[in-house]
Amino acid sequence: MRTLVLSLIVFLPYFGFAHHSTNANFTQEIISVEGLIERVRYQNPHTSILIKTDQVNDDGAYWLVESGAKTTLDRAGVSMGKLQVGSRVTAEGRKGRRKNTMYLRKIVFLDGSEFVPQPELN
Repeated sequence: MRTLVLSLIVFLPYFGFAHHSTNANFTQEIISVEGLIERVRYQNPHTSILIKTDQVNDDGAYWLVESGAKTTLDRAGVSMGKLQVGSRVTAEGRKGRRKNTMYLRKIVFLDGSEFVPQPELN
């Protein structure tokens, strides 16, 4: 019993952080999606961008593209202001384990400019 209690005390804090692991929700496979930005949510615990693709298939036409927390991006000086609803973009990132999801590496705009929220992750 004493060993069980001690184990819980030692390992319990790690279980609380498991939610934030990108490895649990995203693969290492890099994919890209092209479409229009439908919505930008700049919030904690994750910012997200909803992209509507031109190609409707069995998976649907919308992709949820996640990034770091608002506070993390704020501290790094990242502004989501460049991500305007209606902008045509190509998003590149790690493929999600759930259908139509990815973890953002970068967004490329039609003019060739890029938005890279967390360069240290690339």
